[in-house]
Amino acid sequence: MERVRTDGNDDGNRAVARRAALRRILACALGAAAAGVVAPAAAQRRPRRFNLPAAADLAADAAAAARQRIPLLLFFDRGDCPYCERALREFLVPMANDPAWRDRAIYRQVEIDRATPVVDFAGTGTTHAALAARYGASFAPTVLVVDPRGDPVGAPLVGLLTVDFYGGYLEDAVSAGLKKIRG
Repeated sequence: MERVRTDGNDDGNRAVARRAALRRILACALGAAAAGVVAPAAAQRRPRRFNLPAAADLAADAAAAARQRIPLLLFFDRGDCPYCERALREFLVPMANDPAWRDRAIYRQVEIDRATPVVDFAGTGTTHAALAARYGASFAPTVLVVDPRGDPVGAPLVGLLTVDFYGGYLEDAVSAGLKKIRG
């Protein structure tokens, strides 16, 4: 550890102290990287405790939505997104299970960072990542309410927004989808 000189040269002392601090920070960072503490870019995905049903066959979901005259709520998430976890836990899963809301939309989860196979609204095979790109959902969480053709019925909700109002935003989005579909 370097000692700071006390010869009256404050600018020199600060420069020496700053260099010493930077060396310690660099040593810690290099040590952490060597020990494997720094996560790689494609970090291992933690399983979530709360999820909506995964999008698997949107053509079948669309046919059911058309029969019931309800929209589909697509929740676009990423495996490394803590805001997605919170949105699922506090808002979307409770909403999908609430008797007042569960029959007003079909709720599906799309993982934008995964190549999970899915049948799109036209009955064509694609992946979750490609579906997200098609809808321009590059940020997570993103909620998009669509009609049974897969066309958006309103603007997407991007981010968790203001937590105090997020539930209201979700309810408004589903209600707007219902109104557009039912007239």
